[in-house]
Amino acid sequence: MPVSDKSAPSRREQLVEATIALVLEVGLRAVKTRDVTERAGVGTGLLNHYFRWPELRALAWARLFEEVTQSQFASSGDPREDLERYFTTAFTMDSRRYWHLWMEAAELAATDEPMKTVFAKMSVHSRGGLCDLLRAGCAKGIWNLENPEETAIRLSAMYDGLAGMLLSPAEEMHPEKAEAHLRRAFANECRGL
Repeated sequence: MPVSDKSAPSRREQLVEATIALVLEVGLRAVKTRDVTERAGVGTGLLNHYFRWPELRALAWARLFEEVTQSQFASSGDPREDLERYFTTAFTMDSRRYWHLWMEAAELAATDEPMKTVFAKMSVHSRGGLCDLLRAGCAKGIWNLENPEETAIRLSAMYDGLAGMLLSPAEEMHPEKAEAHLRRAFANECRGL
């Protein structure tokens, strides 16, 4: 009887990993099941055995954004440092593909039930990471916010709107200006308290 290699990913996991890689390369709308099966080195029948396409695409997107959120809101123990990292990495060119994937998922969620489910979950999770960061700064007396949860909602909306403007062909926004707007929005939340 052959000994199985526990370190090798399962076929199911190979399909998820191939989908994540392709989503990063070409986007949610452009990736096709044939691309995934070719990348994973399996037949289409195996993909269909494990997943329906909308579910696999949603799962891959959710896994990808779970990692993004963990990285974005990883705690160093110093809320001031963590907030600075949030501001300085929000609109870098390296982040651009993630804004695009976020916007694509939001559009797909309107008609795709699996994407709607994971998008709602990841929206709450991402906003929760920001809220935890804001609460940590309040607890340490670094800043004073009347309601960190509401501030997180407004900053998240500002972030998404600015990312959308950066992706827009109108070119009325650039990354440095977007970062300055996000910082100003946070400063306004702290003002007068």
